[in-house]
Amino acid sequence: MSQKKFTRLYLLRHGATTAAQGCLVGSTDLPLSGHGLSRLTSLLPHFQQVEHWQCSPLRRTRQTLEQLRQQGCSINNPVYDQRLREIDFGRWEMKTFAEIATGDSARIEDWQRYTDFVFPGGEAVADFVRRTDEILHMFTVMGGNIGVVTHGGVIRTMICLALGVPIRNYLLFDVQPASLTIVDVFSSGGGVLCGLNL
Repeated sequence: MSQKKFTRLYLLRHGATTAAQGCLVGSTDLPLSGHGLSRLTSLLPHFQQVEHWQCSPLRRTRQTLEQLRQQGCSINNPVYDQRLREIDFGRWEMKTFAEIATGDSARIEDWQRYTDFVFPGGEAVADFVRRTDEILHMFTVMGGNIGVVTHGGVIRTMICLALGVPIRNYLLFDVQPASLTIVDVFSSGGGVLCGLNL
C-alpha cells in the first residue's frame, strides 16, 4: 500500500490586536496589544519540524512571527504573501456586529449566505476564497512542514477547503488569537484537521 504525500500546515493566528473587543478587523493594519502572547512559548515544540515559513504582510502577523523568533523559534527567510491577508471588510472595518446590524441590517441576511457576498466597499468573499485556495494549493505542491502566520478568516477558510466543508460553514471553526491549528493536506486531495486552538 503506497503512502499518500502530504503537507503539514502549522497555521498560527496572530495575537490579540489593539482593536476593541468584537470589532471586525480585516485590512486595517493594527499592531498587537501584547495580550496573550506568552502562550506562544508553549507552542514552540510544535514548530521544530517546520522547514518553511510564510506570513501575511500585515503588522499583527509580522509582530507575531517576530515574537516567535524572540522566544527561540528558528525562522529563516520567511515569505510574506499578500494572499495570506485577512478579508477586507470595507465599510464594516472596525465595527461590531451590533453596529453593523443597526446601520446596515438589510445586508446581514446577505452576509449569512456568505459565498455570494461582497462586503460594502470591500472584498468579495469569492475573491477571498479564490486567493486562499491558490495559496493552499501552492502549499500542497511544496510538501513538507510549513509554518503559516495569518488570520482567523484565512485559517477557517483553509480548514473548509482542505476538509471539503462548505465555505458558508466557516464560522463552525472558532480560531482563537495566538492559537495553533494543524492541518494535513494531501497531494491527491482532501485533508485532516489534526489540531485546533492548540
